[in-house]
Amino acid sequence: MFLDLLNFFFMLVATVGPLCMANKVWRKNQRLFTLAVLLSTFTIIHAVYHLLGFLGASYLADVLFYPLSSVLLLCFGILYWRTGV
Repeated sequence: MFLDLLNFFFMLVATVGPLCMANKVWRKNQRLFTLAVLLSTFTIIHAVYHLLGFLGASYLADVLFYPLSSVLLLCFGILYWRTGV
């Protein structure tokens, strides 16, 4: 259980990088901006998944947030593959 809380904080820290990159390329490169937003959204949703696991709402985390984060990561991978950045 403690590892879920630790993972929650690490995922929030990992969100800072893509958000800073999205802020820098906001008007310059739309594809890179979309990739950065998708990656940061994935990390935030996955951090919420770990937080809910820590709080004891593992059913909600497993049913809603884990598949949602998986779909976002898959969308990021497909968009990254298609754009070739």
